[in-house]
Amino acid sequence: MPNIDFTIDTSTGELQMHVRGIAGPACDDVAGLVKQLAGEPSREEATAEYRLRPRVHSRMEARVQPKRN
Repeated sequence: MPNIDFTIDTSTGELQMHVRGIAGPACDDVAGLVKQLAGEPSREEATAEYRLRPRVHSRMEARVQPKRN
C-alpha cells in the first residue's frame, strides 16, 4: 500500500518527504505533485525501492490452425 511520510524540522522549517510503496518512475509522478504544492526540494535522493522495476510476466502462446482446403 502506498504511503507518503512528511517530516518538518521545527527549528529549520525543512520539509522531508519519503514515498513508500511506489516503485520506479511512478514515484516521480507522486513527487511531482508534492513539488507543485510544497515547492522544489533542496535535494532529492532515490531509494533502493525507487530503483525496483515492476515485474512484467510475458506470455507467448502459439496457435497453429490447420489449413483448410
